[in-house]
Amino acid sequence: MSNQLLDEMISRISKFASIFGISRSELKVYAFLLLNGKSTARDISEKLEMSYTKVYSILARLEGRGWITKIARRPTLYEAVPVKEVWINIKGVISAKLEQLERDFIDPLSTFTFSSPYTVIIVPSKDIISAMREYLSESSQRYLIAISYPELLTEQVVELIKANSVKGDTKLIISKSIPFPDVPSIKVKKIDSMFGSGVITSSSMLLIVKSGETLLGLSSSHNYFIEIATVYFNHLWETH
Repeated sequence: MSNQLLDEMISRISKFASIFGISRSELKVYAFLLLNGKSTARDISEKLEMSYTKVYSILARLEGRGWITKIARRPTLYEAVPVKEVWINIKGVISAKLEQLERDFIDPLSTFTFSSPYTVIIVPSKDIISAMREYLSESSQRYLIAISYPELLTEQVVELIKANSVKGDTKLIISKSIPFPDVPSIKVKKIDSMFGSGVITSSSMLLIVKSGETLLGLSSSHNYFIEIATVYFNHLWETH
């Protein structure tokens, strides 16, 4: 299979996989081994046009996930675990995460009695950009920003991100296909794809997703939602 066909196949599932912390690069290396059989790290690096260091790191993560096995030879060969076994493994991980979410979030949340209005607000498409500007205008010690939709990166949004970089710790995760000016004070990581966009400050969070061609927003000042969003952002940051 050509790299182009492999990329097309990975694109169809990478957005779903990213929700569970599975990167596009991991999917690509696993798919290569699944389709091509036993291979060395060097061969994978050359065929996928990916740096050897990155491939070696990905192989270690895949082995840790139980997706591949290492054959003790010189040079070391790697072999993909059958996809049905991997899927059983993934379902087990998803089930465990859902149970943890129920224990740590759903059960405690169900016991709350809110004295104030519900803390989650739906932001309609027409208000998405203004809501994003509002969040970026907040006084905050940190600004965690994810941009996966180019229409969000207006001139005003770019200027606010630049301004915030001198006020607080500013990190930006952005899709590789979206151009962004080089600003030394902003920490930037570019990734192939991610689930949604958003802004996280010290006291609030805004999640933006796309349904068809329509952008929808979800905002909250509740500490638990801010913490969940921060954990996911940091996971993306640390694994790319």
